[in-house]
Amino acid sequence: MSRARTCSMERPTPWSVRVATAAVALVVLVLVTGAVLVLRAPEPRLAQVGQLGLYAALFAALLAGILTRRRIAWLWGRFLGFFLFAVALVGVVANASRMRASEVAALALGFAGPMLAVSLAFGRRSAQAWFGLLCPSCGTPSSRGDLLLRKVRCPRCGERF
Repeated sequence: MSRARTCSMERPTPWSVRVATAAVALVVLVLVTGAVLVLRAPEPRLAQVGQLGLYAALFAALLAGILTRRRIAWLWGRFLGFFLFAVALVGVVANASRMRASEVAALALGFAGPMLAVSLAFGRRSAQAWFGLLCPSCGTPSSRGDLLLRKVRCPRCGERF
């Protein structure tokens, strides 16, 4: 095990990671609840249930990655959160006249808001340290690396860790 992960295992999980974990769990709960509600409707649309189920499975995989401290989960949580928040915001603004208030609230509070919280929480230095994204030599945070963030390169000193 790397030095950064060994040291951070001794400390409790930082609040930034706890907030992100709770937010992703909320998104999974909202997606599963939505799928169940669509399935229990008088005329269920199975395509919509499948789509919600697939999204729930993807976010459950993200949650599992966060809980197991995978750097790729940090990457997806950080950048996917900003992207999904922007897409949801554009969708609400573009369709505000056609949407019910409950739909807007569900989209904002159940999906876009928590994902923005994940992105902001993962930007904290404590979350970067927990995922092993701080250079062991100089302490500079970095997310520059290979596609899966198995090896990260420090932008300041150039060390790979």
